[in-house]
Amino acid sequence: MQVPEKNIKGFNLLELIVVLAIIGVISAAAYPNFSSWKKSRDVRSDALRAKKLFEGITAQVQRGMFAFVQVRVDSTDDNVVFTTKGMKTDTLAKKINDGDSTWNTSVSSRCNITSDDYWDVDGSKDEIIEVQTVSFSDIATNLNSDSAVCFSKNARWFSGAGGLLSGVGDDAVVDSSLIICEKTDAVSKCELSTTGEPTDEGNNLIYSIDWTRFGEITLDKWSSKKLDWVLQN
Repeated sequence: MQVPEKNIKGFNLLELIVVLAIIGVISAAAYPNFSSWKKSRDVRSDALRAKKLFEGITAQVQRGMFAFVQVRVDSTDDNVVFTTKGMKTDTLAKKINDGDSTWNTSVSSRCNITSDDYWDVDGSKDEIIEVQTVSFSDIATNLNSDSAVCFSKNARWFSGAGGLLSGVGDDAVVDSSLIICEKTDAVSKCELSTTGEPTDEGNNLIYSIDWTRFGEITLDKWSSKKLDWVLQN
């Protein structure tokens, strides 16, 4: 009995080339959207992580782990490093009662960013979960120099140093926000106008970490459509 031959046919070379060309066109069209989505996700993730670092150290004040804490921000050409530090109640009391201590000199001296032995625990040196150091390479800030903001439980010792402190002496005012934006070859600093708005209104990857003297932390995102800051949940 003769078995009929099956008509089996695969792709020929021309058909394969056409399929690959179609896939290439679709991929090329989709890549810019995917790239933009990934950048947006990465910058948002970094901003949220930085916010959680603020929340983590201020929570230690409320829990009584520390009486005085600091969030330090060091900006370099390569990255932005956030470091949290803590001071225990006994140490704080000694500084307050010591008339010769730099604690009683000024607000910037109180939120010290120069002494290596000023804080009881330092996230850049001590391996305990209450303090951290986190380095980001894909974001920039609005700061020109190493800076810090400090919190205490009753808000009495709220203070700052470097780029987060405006003015000098008794007229010094602690800043209440830190701007974070996408870092690119052309952007190494988040520029703001005199009214506090981003100078590049088309940039949707700009965030603001905001705080009160009582350690309440929030995150806002700049909306180029609304031309305003929008609270992030």
